[in-house]
Amino acid sequence: MKDKFTLLCLLSTVLLGVMNSFFFHIAIVPISNDLNISLSYSSWFILGYSIMVTIGSIVYSKLAESIQLKTLYIFALFIFSLFSFFGFFSDNYYFLILCRLAQGIGGAAFITITMIAVMDVLDRTLLPLGLAFISLAMTLGSGLGPLLSGILLYLSDWHILFLFMSCAFFSIPILYFTFPKVKVDKKKPFDWIGMFYLLFTLIFLLVALNINFLFILLFFIFLFLLIRHIQTISDPIINKNIFNNRLFIRIAGNSFLLFFLLGANMFLLSFLFSSILSFNSIQSGLILLISSLFGGVVSIVVGKKIHNKNTKRFYRIGIYIFSISYLIGIINIKLGILISICCFIAFSVVQIVLNFLLDSALKDTKKIYIGIFNLCNFIGMSIGVAVFSKLIAVFNVNVCFIFLLTIAIIKGLMIYGFNKSVLNKIGLSN
Repeated sequence: MKDKFTLLCLLSTVLLGVMNSFFFHIAIVPISNDLNISLSYSSWFILGYSIMVTIGSIVYSKLAESIQLKTLYIFALFIFSLFSFFGFFSDNYYFLILCRLAQGIGGAAFITITMIAVMDVLDRTLLPLGLAFISLAMTLGSGLGPLLSGILLYLSDWHILFLFMSCAFFSIPILYFTFPKVKVDKKKPFDWIGMFYLLFTLIFLLVALNINFLFILLFFIFLFLLIRHIQTISDPIINKNIFNNRLFIRIAGNSFLLFFLLGANMFLLSFLFSSILSFNSIQSGLILLISSLFGGVVSIVVGKKIHNKNTKRFYRIGIYIFSISYLIGIINIKLGILISICCFIAFSVVQIVLNFLLDSALKDTKKIYIGIFNLCNFIGMSIGVAVFSKLIAVFNVNVCFIFLLTIAIIKGLMIYGFNKSVLNKIGLSN
């Protein structure tokens, strides 16, 4: 019973963290007007948070090898809620960016440590339910975030978005008394140089994709330095042995494409609702929320039924639904609501399958693997948004759905990229 209460609290913070990823998207224009800054400057409210969450997924998973998960999570909640509270009272652009960066530092722990707790710490009988509700929280958060943000902005100004997120503070006392203590390995030196290289690799990748593509040169420079650094020290920020685990690489690559589709879907659907179907922000938010609720219900159903012998079937069902939704987009974009519902359902199904396979495939310590896994997810979502924000400026929406259909087909074919022994190992041979 105690583990169930802990799981519920963890999943509520995952929901809050995912919502926060989408909370400031529609607030960019009022923020830029109030602070008298350009839209490119205000975009750092989104980009800065994304960078911190992305690198934080690795840092927390690495720290979890030698520090109590409970300590890390409470620290993350405290930083997240404290700077959310500070942001409510500030009108200084630079301090507000600091608050968003601090939110990212805290929010980075929510998904990563929750996954570690579900797979490695809490009662194993809660695993299927835990994975289902992680998918539910992520799906629901991506739909609820834009809607709730729009409602709050209608009732007040953008400061209230910070105040709302400070409610994460109430999870601290609950987790302090319920989160179980676990045995940790002997404390290892933290790879600060590797973290520095990884941080700037991600910064220049996201800046190149979102602001100026010339920064891609700096991305490759720091990527080279990161790879060389990993090969020269005994305990790097990213364990080089991970790259020898071909099964994990395949699962992570598949999940990268899944979150690429999520980012692209969120951008294209928002554009479709506002620019083509002429819905206002509240109407668009309601549609996304309804779609996410469909996806959430499917998450719970699939989470209860999934086991080693039916993962391949569920994976195919998810890919079929993705393909159908994109075919509808190619044929008739006026059916935007149906497209949205199908996309959220498909995402929920495939995500549960991949999370389940990740747990089945990793028999040794899972902490650092989960960090890399979430790193791939966050980067995939960021690239999806960036790529399709550029494509929509060149092609019409129908052509963009053709690109998405192609990616969905590639994802469908990836299941055949697993050799026979791999399929037997993770239960996909039936």
